[in-house]
Amino acid sequence: MSHYVTVPIDPNGIINPDEEIDDIISKSMSDAFGTTDVFIYSHGWWTTADSALKQYNIATTALTFRIRQHANLLARPASVPFLIGIHWPSMWVDDPTALLNKFEPFSFYGMEKRADDVGEEGLYAILRLLFCAVAPGKGIRFNLFGHSFGCKVVCSALQKLAENDIPVPSNLFFNVILLQAAFGTDCLEPGKPYGRIIPKFSSGLRLLISKSAKDDALGKAFPVAHCMNFFAGEPRTALGATGPSDKTLAQFQQKQSVAISYGATLLGTCPSPTFDPVLVVADLTPVHSDPQNKYDGGWGGHHSDIFRPEIYDLMSWFLFGQKEAPKTVEI
Repeated sequence: MSHYVTVPIDPNGIINPDEEIDDIISKSMSDAFGTTDVFIYSHGWWTTADSALKQYNIATTALTFRIRQHANLLARPASVPFLIGIHWPSMWVDDPTALLNKFEPFSFYGMEKRADDVGEEGLYAILRLLFCAVAPGKGIRFNLFGHSFGCKVVCSALQKLAENDIPVPSNLFFNVILLQAAFGTDCLEPGKPYGRIIPKFSSGLRLLISKSAKDDALGKAFPVAHCMNFFAGEPRTALGATGPSDKTLAQFQQKQSVAISYGATLLGTCPSPTFDPVLVVADLTPVHSDPQNKYDGGWGGHHSDIFRPEIYDLMSWFLFGQKEAPKTVEI
């Protein structure tokens, strides 16, 4: 039996209402629920509360459907998931018809910083509560998903755990999925904004990073935005456009690259990684550029073209593995 809640976080990273979340988490992680997996989702920039709720409804239903549809192929599916949808104010006004939101493109720099604040305060607090609520000796998988600036929410929370040297119970394992991450290609390197994540969680970390040459928001607009920002330093390429840097790749002994084609699935056709730690880089360019794909993302290209069966299958394949003996392919 699955259990789903939505957690609103304000611009300063404060959970609202914070007095209830502790009780919600302690009950959800109790023996009465028997939770085996925690799923945490964070949306990106320019998303209203209504849009976030609709996206989470679509994504969680579709992913659960694919997992159950292919249960016979999966080695370790989630039997009792606890799902948490994060909503943070990623627009000036949470009303798509508001006049101020006509100028939403100019909020890029503010929302970029806000995403980190939400992760460092709000999601960080949620993870601390979850850690405390896990029963000793009970193995729990934490599956964290971010899209665009939502990847900053996820990574800034994990980075703060690392910076504060918060003990992570040995019975916890982390799957982190960064879909079209809107931060620099080098940000996971040592000494960079999220450079302590991989060393901190190395013993139980499995990381999936997607990239796409058809993501115009990251491939074209992101570098321009950072050229225009005097305080941004050198113009940067985005992780979701080009994939991880060589120094990021070098931190993983186990790594695998896959290309996602239109209408295809990795389940039952491509050996999935089962070792920890592992890094998988998924190229979404084939599915985004296929003539059969009629997605119209406007100026952003295929930046938000993530609600697809091929991508749900990719995540199922990555999260839960296959019953066949695994083979690891070096990039």
